[in-house]
Amino acid sequence: MKTWICAFGFSLGLAFPLAAQENEAPLWSVNCSNLVSDGELVCEMTQSIVLTENNQRLTSIAFVKSAGKDEVEAVLSLPFGLLFAEGLVASVDGSEVAQPAFLTCEAQGCFARSPVSSDWMSAMRAGDQLTIAGVNRVGEPISFTYDLAGFSAISDLLP
Repeated sequence: MKTWICAFGFSLGLAFPLAAQENEAPLWSVNCSNLVSDGELVCEMTQSIVLTENNQRLTSIAFVKSAGKDEVEAVLSLPFGLLFAEGLVASVDGSEVAQPAFLTCEAQGCFARSPVSSDWMSAMRAGDQLTIAGVNRVGEPISFTYDLAGFSAISDLLP
């Protein structure tokens, strides 16, 4: 099984560093905007897995929340070559928390999403790793692992 582990944070806007050292890239970044939805403040916390050899983003996950609402949605950007029919499984420290649904593929890759239950959020706040597992086009399992260090503190910033 191939496993990708996050090495760098990816910032879509304002980053809140949680790194132990000043030179370390933060794992999570937060971006908020009110431009998309008629003045409604929408924030997302994001982490990407970046290939070190060419600094190319392989995959990313964003947790999206609107101000004043309890609902959180996970939005995944995934590479081409995954079998839609096999689906995806999200797990925290080996315990399944969700089965994100594929949406579509565009020039940047494929997208999936899932509502984030309170149990899923609690597991991430207490956990060490979030893994998204699927099957590639030749039938082999593949997974992408996100580091949950700092997740709890950053998720507290969401409105």
